[in-house]
Amino acid sequence: MMFILCLNNKTHDIILISAIIISMRISLNKHMYDILCKSYFLNKLNMILPIFVTIQKRDYRQFSSVGFAGLLKPLLFEGTHYKRWHQKTILWLTSMNCFHVMSEQPVGVQTYDEDRAFQHANTTCKAALLSIIGDGLVDAYVQLPTGKAIWDALEACYGIFYAGSELYVMEQFYDYRMVEGRSVVKQAHEIQALVKELELFGCALPDKFVAGCMIAKLPQSWTNFATSLKHKRQEFSTAELVGTLDVEDKAKAKDVKGKKIVEGSFNAHVMQKNRTKP
Repeated sequence: MMFILCLNNKTHDIILISAIIISMRISLNKHMYDILCKSYFLNKLNMILPIFVTIQKRDYRQFSSVGFAGLLKPLLFEGTHYKRWHQKTILWLTSMNCFHVMSEQPVGVQTYDEDRAFQHANTTCKAALLSIIGDGLVDAYVQLPTGKAIWDALEACYGIFYAGSELYVMEQFYDYRMVEGRSVVKQAHEIQALVKELELFGCALPDKFVAGCMIAKLPQSWTNFATSLKHKRQEFSTAELVGTLDVEDKAKAKDVKGKKIVEGSFNAHVMQKNRTKP
């Protein structure tokens, strides 16, 4: 081993270190001597071994539209929540490049490639729609010839039914009142959800009007805060108002917690005082 190292390194360095280790063997025990020898020879071997530059492998993973479309696939339609299912289905079919067959119909003379592309998109659209209709409803639509025919039949059956729920949502928004014991911010988000739902029906409410309604619908314990907002005589957007309500809600929660701590310490003091009385 020593002879090989001498051939690959400086001879005087090997002889010098070897002499030092041999001389140290006299004063060191066998265990320490073995550790020093192994450490020295390993270091020398590391110097002899060649050094290779690490090559970073190329990342071949790419964005897949098929995988993305699979994530957008809506749940089975069982006859409820048609509006939600309707919007998700539009996004899903659009991501698969076949929703255009709902509005575009071939006009005039089509080339072989154009007709083939349209028929492929139509078949994909029909198959996709049938795959997301529940077993209890799919039999009524499976015989329809095209994806557009299935889409129109669903819209005629369920779209008109949900159009009548616009008045119901309006009534919900009008009758909504915030209650005590619940987060005011969460209740404000519920009002915003009703407003967004009305927008889907084509009934968009002005943002300033919605903010004023939120203030008017605050719980009874928030009367002073609502009055202070009215006295400011400034316009609030719903986002600004919700942020203000969040700050005030956290401040109220902190005050309530502080009062409970003070009351608890006071009651403990009174009990301790009563115990000390003779």
